[in-house]
Amino acid sequence: MNKILSIILTAVVVLAFGCGKSETYHSPDGKVKVEQKGDTAKVEVTTKDGKATMTASDKGVAIPDTFPKDVPIPKGAVAKLNMTQGKTEILHLHVAGSMADVAKEYQEKLKGEGWAIESSVNMGEASMLQAKKGSRECTAMVTKDDTGSLIQLSVTGE
Repeated sequence: MNKILSIILTAVVVLAFGCGKSETYHSPDGKVKVEQKGDTAKVEVTTKDGKATMTASDKGVAIPDTFPKDVPIPKGAVAKLNMTQGKTEILHLHVAGSMADVAKEYQEKLKGEGWAIESSVNMGEASMLQAKKGSRECTAMVTKDDTGSLIQLSVTGE
């Protein structure tokens, strides 16, 4: 997974210097397709180990249909990044509100969806919680943002 993430990050840097174009890069490890339209970047990495896709935009991106319905999306949240790799879904959400309020509310919403909170850590300007439901795990990192808070979600399993 680290190899795929490093390839994606490299592709995102390449995107930062061009817009409105699509490129495919090949290597012995696989291929990376990088596409940019306006301020939306999409990266697709294919290797012998599998496929990963990522879409990012400051203006917002769609939440994939594959994102688990029992992982709460706060009202008014704007998805800034989505990524799928195998059985892992990653979503970055911008929400209004203080980090402390958003973290507390998110923990309650997860519990309301039947998730068991396994750990919760407040680190000052960031809060992290880990939850489990069946064989799935959800990690939520809530950090302070310039105009609210950022929730970084990672859901693995099934």
